[in-house]
Amino acid sequence: MKDRYLYENSLVLKNLLDIRDPELLNQAEADYVTFRLKEIVANPLAGEYDYAHLLSMHQYIGKRWIRMMRR
Repeated sequence: MKDRYLYENSLVLKNLLDIRDPELLNQAEADYVTFRLKEIVANPLAGEYDYAHLLSMHQYIGKRWIRMMRR
């Protein structure tokens, strides 16, 4: 069965970066997350370090990456 979310003959999700190699895509994600974590260290998000704050950090780190993955 063909999956419309994957590149043809691949297990890689279609993405706006058009990265089709799974190793390269994993590395791009790791680089992106590292960059965003460094931003948080340099400019911490305001909050009480509770569950809601953790969710806001998670969203900050992943929101743009998720948008890049959608096609």
